[in-house]
Amino acid sequence: MIPPHYRKALLTLLTLCFLLVNSFKSTGQPILTNPLAGSYFQPNFGINLGTFFNHEDFLFDFGLGLEELGYDFSATFNGSFRPYYKKVVFEEDENLFYQVQEKVLQFSIDLEKRFYFIHFMNSSKIGLYAMMKFGYFYGTYKGLKENRNKTLSLTPGAGLSWQFSKISRLNLGYLYFNQNPYADPHTINLKLSMFINKDQTP
Repeated sequence: MIPPHYRKALLTLLTLCFLLVNSFKSTGQPILTNPLAGSYFQPNFGINLGTFFNHEDFLFDFGLGLEELGYDFSATFNGSFRPYYKKVVFEEDENLFYQVQEKVLQFSIDLEKRFYFIHFMNSSKIGLYAMMKFGYFYGTYKGLKENRNKTLSLTPGAGLSWQFSKISRLNLGYLYFNQNPYADPHTINLKLSMFINKDQTP
């Protein structure tokens, strides 16, 4: 039986390999470009699906909003949640500890800027990204009436960005998710973004 955190890592690796193999079937000559240069304003509606996780926690992340492809930035409204309850122990009073089942939720405005320095003739490009989540976080607990750990939060992240077609992009990087006191804040962030524009074709 494979431990849960190893299953998550294996699934992530298989997904990345699948995308890499399918992308590089159409070869293209790499061209070095200025990552700070923009072209022209190209607004699109975007959907992103992702996850951030480590050996202690696993959250899904979904978002909708603006994907600007000319200057390579995004502004999206996101919701993040753990899809299962997790056992946590906290101190309610001096020498009084509770073990409860916890779920966590966060709603955020996500701002992201990408810096592409390698372009390919098949429309794919590779570079770096930096992002910030401006969010509201809270936890819900079985057996307790009130939500806890409510906080406004800033969650920074950065990593690699790969736009592998005209309508899709994959990010893989680091996210410092320090809102939850019962889990390690250092997480891996994996996100797939799709752009919706009737004038574009893959």
